[in-house]
Amino acid sequence: MKLIPVETPQDFLVAQQFIEPHEKTCVSLASLIRRKSDKLVFLLDSAESVLGILNLDSTIYHCIPDISKININALKENLQYLMKKPVRCISGESSATEFLMQFFDTAAQVYPYKMMHLKGSCEASAPLSNLSAGEEIIRCTEHDMEILHPLQKDYMKEEVAVPGRKLTDAEVDISLRQILKNQLCLALTFDGDIIAKANTNAIGINCIQIGGVYTHPLYRRNGYAGALVQALCNRALRANKQPVLFVKEKNMPAFTLYQKLGFEECGHYTIAYY
Repeated sequence: MKLIPVETPQDFLVAQQFIEPHEKTCVSLASLIRRKSDKLVFLLDSAESVLGILNLDSTIYHCIPDISKININALKENLQYLMKKPVRCISGESSATEFLMQFFDTAAQVYPYKMMHLKGSCEASAPLSNLSAGEEIIRCTEHDMEILHPLQKDYMKEEVAVPGRKLTDAEVDISLRQILKNQLCLALTFDGDIIAKANTNAIGINCIQIGGVYTHPLYRRNGYAGALVQALCNRALRANKQPVLFVKEKNMPAFTLYQKLGFEECGHYTIAYY
């Protein structure tokens, strides 16, 4: 087994064809293939058939459909040679994430998620929340950075930050700026104040991954999160892309909400932070 860079137009075509059947489990990786990232590598067997694709950066995204075909020793030797940065995160389908974790000596903070994909049309279902006077869904731009910052920071504290590690305002701004520049971010306003948000995390080949769903604690249980996710789903469907997302296994309220919107569980996702 060997690892070779994904470099040529033909390589990226092969990568796209390989990943498409598995894209729901690795939309972030699919988005990097679509954007022709220079950090992608193929995992090839002795016959030069593709066994998987890795994004070798500080965050390792992966698509390894059958880990039983991977030569552990060969992969470990190649990873040590190819890695240019310290690994901060491994993110993807659970069995492959857990497989890759064995190649790094540092202990990781591990978060398990349920993967879900939308079955059918969100647009055809009745809305979960009929907006009242003073409530409005808007599309956010980089001009909304300052007003979105508190919600994004609270979201990252609850859903992203590693316990015991302080989250800085600079990190929040970097994350938020990338979202507003490269993704679709919607917010719900009440009398002009932003009280809830949701965005896409990755735009792949045939799928769009939804995340960043957060409502200010004082305004929860009003259907705002559902309205925002529903709006994102409708936009994805109009672009002929399937909405997918992942939710923490213990977050049953969110899981139930997504089920009401037409999502169903389709696998398990694990993120390991270092």
